[in-house]
Amino acid sequence: MPNSNVQARLQSRDLEAIDNVLYEAKQEELTARSIFNVKTDIPAGAEVYGYDVLERSGAAKIIANGADDLPLVDVDVKRYYAQIYTIALGFRYSLQDLRQSQMTGQSVDANKAATVRRGIAEKENKLAWVGDSKYNIQGIATAAGIQVEAVGNNTAGTSTKWAQKSSEEVIEELRKLRKRITILPGYGDAALVLALPPDQYEELNRRYSDFDSRTLLKVIQDNQWFAQIKRVADLKGVGLNKSDSLLIFHSEPETAELLLPMDITRLQEEWKYPNWKVPCEERFGGAVVRAPHAILRADGI
Repeated sequence: MPNSNVQARLQSRDLEAIDNVLYEAKQEELTARSIFNVKTDIPAGAEVYGYDVLERSGAAKIIANGADDLPLVDVDVKRYYAQIYTIALGFRYSLQDLRQSQMTGQSVDANKAATVRRGIAEKENKLAWVGDSKYNIQGIATAAGIQVEAVGNNTAGTSTKWAQKSSEEVIEELRKLRKRITILPGYGDAALVLALPPDQYEELNRRYSDFDSRTLLKVIQDNQWFAQIKRVADLKGVGLNKSDSLLIFHSEPETAELLLPMDITRLQEEWKYPNWKVPCEERFGGAVVRAPHAILRADGI
């Protein structure tokens, strides 16, 4: 902390202005948070979070009178672990910045705090979707055990990309991909989410046909295939050979959650002439995926 010779110092009104920005609602910019449940009931000091996934085997059958070949059910519980790390970023104010704010009676400019919040939010969102193999952080699109499929070529056999496919081909492709989840036991009427990179999301604004003025988006909505259709920039280049990918998934907590032991927090400000440094951090563990079979990634779109 500064000594009595410092003529300008961060005051309570300045810190309140900063905190108001740091803790502002983040639903619009954090796509992952707007879709998945955020699990916060873990101590901020935890380094690892363990969770169990239950797998059942065995089925009932008809047996003859007096037979002793009774089928048995078996339950296998596997434990998985998620690493928890700190996402950190900070900002500084000069002594002159503070003198000027006190001269005018206004709190210090909170734009730097907003930039810090944005930076941490972007890092968190990217980790939630694609993870980080270096730090063993799992993302929704890269989690072990999810369904992965390379989409087929267009009718001409020249490209797998949506921009080179007809509207009918795109719709039929989505129908088949969605089916990969809806045919699973218990998912026949599940509320699924479709997540697309920006370019492919905009392709949904294309007219369906010369005889049907609806957009592709409207056709999909009319079919009621998905509960949500989201634009996710982090899916660009996430597939094999850095191809663009889409995701179709069940988003309830039994399928996946985001691990957030500590939300963005402003730490004690530090003084070193001629600046105040304000560190901020968050504790985050990526995605906890409990039912990877309910997530499908399709590459090459």
